[in-house]
Amino acid sequence: MKKPLLFVLAAALSLAAAAAASFRVAAEEPHHHGSEVPPHGRWNRETVDLFALLPVQDGGRVKPLHSFAGFTLLALNGMRSVKTPAGDKIEPTEWLMDCLFFPEQAVDYDCFVVQTDEVIDAAGLAHEGKKRRDRYSYRFLGAARPKIFELASRYQEIDAKERTPVQGQLVNLAHNMMQFEAVAGFLSFLGGAPEASISPAIEKVFGKDAHPTLADLVDHAAELRPMLGAGDDPHGGMGAGMGDAALAGYVEEVVASSRGMSIFPPTAAGADQADHAGHAHAKGGDDHAEWLSPSELAMRTLFRGERMPEQAAALRDLEAMYAVRGDAMAFHDKAVSYRDRVVDLAEARGEYSKVPLEVTFYKAQFFFYAQIVFVFAFLFAAVSWIKPTKALPRLTTGAVVVANLLLIAGITMRCIIRSRPPVSTLYETILFITAVAVIVSMVTEYINRQGIALTLATVLGSAGMFLADRYEMQERIDTMPSLVAVLDTNFWLATHVTTVTIGYSAGLLAGAIGHVYVLGKVFGLKKGDTAFYKTLTSMTYGTLCFGLLFSVVGTVLGGIWANDSWGRFWGWDPKENGALAIVLWELIVLHARMGGFIRDFGVAMASIFGAAVVAASWWGVNLLGVGLHSYGFTSGILMTLLGYFVFEGLILGAGGIYHLVSARAIPTAGEPPPLPRT
Repeated sequence: MKKPLLFVLAAALSLAAAAAASFRVAAEEPHHHGSEVPPHGRWNRETVDLFALLPVQDGGRVKPLHSFAGFTLLALNGMRSVKTPAGDKIEPTEWLMDCLFFPEQAVDYDCFVVQTDEVIDAAGLAHEGKKRRDRYSYRFLGAARPKIFELASRYQEIDAKERTPVQGQLVNLAHNMMQFEAVAGFLSFLGGAPEASISPAIEKVFGKDAHPTLADLVDHAAELRPMLGAGDDPHGGMGAGMGDAALAGYVEEVVASSRGMSIFPPTAAGADQADHAGHAHAKGGDDHAEWLSPSELAMRTLFRGERMPEQAAALRDLEAMYAVRGDAMAFHDKAVSYRDRVVDLAEARGEYSKVPLEVTFYKAQFFFYAQIVFVFAFLFAAVSWIKPTKALPRLTTGAVVVANLLLIAGITMRCIIRSRPPVSTLYETILFITAVAVIVSMVTEYINRQGIALTLATVLGSAGMFLADRYEMQERIDTMPSLVAVLDTNFWLATHVTTVTIGYSAGLLAGAIGHVYVLGKVFGLKKGDTAFYKTLTSMTYGTLCFGLLFSVVGTVLGGIWANDSWGRFWGWDPKENGALAIVLWELIVLHARMGGFIRDFGVAMASIFGAAVVAASWWGVNLLGVGLHSYGFTSGILMTLLGYFVFEGLILGAGGIYHLVSARAIPTAGEPPPLPRT
């Protein structure tokens, strides 16, 4: 009974392997504001849910604040939660709200993951009581900010591939600190504009005792503009001779501190945007315009003369929220007003409808639960090989179906959110290839009912979901980004990319079946059962034929796309060469089998090598960072890919040794000698 278990575990391991801103905080004691700052737990659930659904434009697309917070925290912390000094575990939206409205406390959260304490040593900080890999607060790291940034600036000049791990982590840490500063200092300008006593412009427009806010300045931009030196130039800016140094300094502070988040939607087409100075803008906003940060709102109103009353009103709501940040009920009321205003602006532009769906998608955690169910399905399959029963295969089948339905549901929701076909990024190729491989495995199982394809479905599903999770943890970026220009076409995404990834899926599945054949022979599984191994060969051959069809069609469609995008059908680009290598290798295997140059064992060995060819085309060419397909470059995958190649080399080596030994075995009386061919 031990050999089947070894076989299943070996197969599982084999396939799993395949698969400076204005904000500055010194290291002094935290600032306290008395009753203004309540203990943590300040945000009630309703307010957090409201903020999660707020729209923000980031990375070229409109997304919920929940997604922005989640990926920002993931980049800093390596996970989507953080603990407060009191030990409370808070979610990304709460963390972002703390950063925005209580930055003096957020700087004490240990939200910066450092992979090795050598980075802390290089910064000259003492870290007694910390583990080698641990998390640190901004207040702690801020004491060495100049040193960290000086080292990062120096190491930034070194090519990323040539940096040592510590150098790379210092560059990344400096980037993360800047990202935190951009968020935590985003509302630092809300202290108000300079008092009238030191600003002639403020005194003239608002009176000698006035202390206006940025929203007040935006509302009176037409009157203040001449005193800022912008004159009648609609493209004027701060370089055009400041007339009021105090006011100009405040505007510079706003522009410097509040660039990090684009939170105000421009007015949709159809609104009158003529400015006060008489410069006629086209009636109607730009439906494709970028959203505005407070910085951009200040620049466009105070220096370019644009009138933006709706955005100014939203800014006033934001100021009101900050003013009552210590009063949970009052804060919620102001937040509702702000939410209604920006959502109305976004809906008028047709840019809000999918925001709630994206929040639902991430909270549902389809892929997390699919991964768990696939693992349980694998355990059921492993036990069924050790102790066969009627119930376990049914339980395994049910678990695989449920897991793949969760995976497909997640893929479908992503398609709806993005209005794209299922494959447009490297991350999505993992999800799609996993789903297709599981479906093909289940169809194969339905045909032959040997339990082999069912077991492979559990292994491939588990390995694919683990790979997807690792990719997301490694890259720590939004997995639904705006597409590069060459990919920004749904037709080619739905034809070439989808077709060629189906070919990838079939090639990997054929390799998985080949693993079963070779490892089964090596470990003596079902020794003498020729029907078992004939079934495996038939499965491998059929899967290779299926993969070849989609690989050929996908490669040809890719050439047509290249001709449409770049004016040439073929350019020997690394990605094109990888696709061609898959087609040629599968043709070689099929023709070699038809011509008798290889037999069943040789087909299995060749399919394992073919899976390595698929991995090289799928991931390997992206590591080169060259060619027109370099948009797919993925850092951090090199060692995993090399490990996979080494492991596959060991499997092929073990198979080769087994074949040589079996070929030289002395035949028993009456038996013909074994053929030397593979």
